[in-house]
Amino acid sequence: MENRPTTTGRLLARTVAANGSRVAMRHKTYGLWQEISWDDYHGEVRALGAALVNRGLAQGDRVAIIGDNCPEWVFIDMAAQSVGGVSVGIYATNAWEQVQYVVNHCRARWLFVENEEQLDKWLQFRDKAPSLEGVVVWDTKGLREFRDPMVTSLADLSAAGREIDARSPDLFDQRLAAGRADDVAVLIYTSGTTGPPKGAMLTHTNVTWMAAAVA
Repeated sequence: MENRPTTTGRLLARTVAANGSRVAMRHKTYGLWQEISWDDYHGEVRALGAALVNRGLAQGDRVAIIGDNCPEWVFIDMAAQSVGGVSVGIYATNAWEQVQYVVNHCRARWLFVENEEQLDKWLQFRDKAPSLEGVVVWDTKGLREFRDPMVTSLADLSAAGREIDARSPDLFDQRLAAGRADDVAVLIYTSGTTGPPKGAMLTHTNVTWMAAAVA
C-alpha cells in the first residue's frame, strides 16, 4: 500500500488491477468451497455502486447492512464506500427495535438485508423510518410471493447496475475519483448495553491505515 492517504474504493481498484483473476475470497455453498476472483469481486462492487448512484445515492448518504458474514455483505459494503456512501453495519442478532433505532439514528437511505428473517424486522417499523428509500434482499428464499414497492432483490439491483455501468462507466469512476481520504467511510455502532447505541465514525484514512498496520 502506498503511504499517500486514499479511499478504500481506490485501494480496492489498485488491488484488483494487480491481482485480476487471482482468488480474492472463498465461501462455502452446500459444503463446497467456491472461489471469487478479484475481477468478479470488483465487478459486483461496480454494478451495485453504479445502481446506487443512478438511484440517487449522494456523497455521505448512509447505507445500512444487516446479515451474517458472507460475500454479499462485502460487495455491498465496498460498493457503498466506493461511490461516497457511508456503510453502516447492523448486528444480525439485533431485535427489530434496535434495527429501527440505528436506521433512524444514522438516517439511512438504503437498507440491505440478508433474508426473510431480517426483512421481517424492517416490516415491523416500515412506516416509522422516513429516511429509507429502498430495501434490498440478497437471499430471497421464502419470498417468492412477496411484493412491496420499496423492496428489490440484490440480483435485480446488480443486473440493473451492470447495464448502467456498461452504458455510462463514468458514473462509477467519477464518484470513485471524487472521494476524499478524510470522508467518513463507515459508521460502527456500539452494542448499546449501557445506553442507546452510539455510532463511531471512521474515515477512509482510519480504515486504510488499520489495514496497512495489520499487513
